[in-house]
Amino acid sequence: MKFMILSIWNVLSLLMVLVGSVHVANAADSGDVVNEVEASWQLEKHDKDLGIKVFTREVAGSELKAFRGEMVLTSTLSAPIALLEDTSQAPEWMHNCGIVEIIEYQNAGEALSYMITEAPWPVSDRDTIVHSVASQDPDTLAVRVDVTARNDVFPANDEYVRVTQMRGFWLFSPLKNGELNVIYEVHAEPGGGLPSWLANSVVVDTPYHTLKNMQKIIRSERYQNAELSFIKNH
Repeated sequence: MKFMILSIWNVLSLLMVLVGSVHVANAADSGDVVNEVEASWQLEKHDKDLGIKVFTREVAGSELKAFRGEMVLTSTLSAPIALLEDTSQAPEWMHNCGIVEIIEYQNAGEALSYMITEAPWPVSDRDTIVHSVASQDPDTLAVRVDVTARNDVFPANDEYVRVTQMRGFWLFSPLKNGELNVIYEVHAEPGGGLPSWLANSVVVDTPYHTLKNMQKIIRSERYQNAELSFIKNH
């Protein structure tokens, strides 16, 4: 079986290099997926030189915060989707990422994966079944990649603590002059009694470094020249 191995410091990012099939998205889809959250976003980090902002907020019923990273990227619309699909390069830009592979593409772009996260002693390792689906708004052309934990695919493995709750998304919205507004948002429950202070300590570093690295790698011609049948650039 193909699988992902990530460090525990990336357990909340669950990044989502898995890209799903495209369907017509509603305009409301560009909003936050963490519907349970009632508190407003709090700005935690603002790198003015790179144009990266990182926010966190409380999630009702959870001790763990959701994170949200934002930036403006000069890029074609297909490029970041091609990057997300290129799992061989994930360790080069995904913060604290190890090896990434996909179990299967279920449809044109829809992916299912098995993820193992390694934790430092004495914290137990985690595993996760991740399902991802991409959608493109026919009017704005914004592309959104939603990711969720799936618990109905494979039985739990006694060697790991199963991450059963995770929701997140990437949203790429076209702007003028060949730019994209990028939003990266995730909330997860690592499970197994992981201290909230430990989990919450990564909610700023994960989106910040991931977006920072994306800015560099996305410039490659292999991504800027990529053409995907399920993505309209214009």
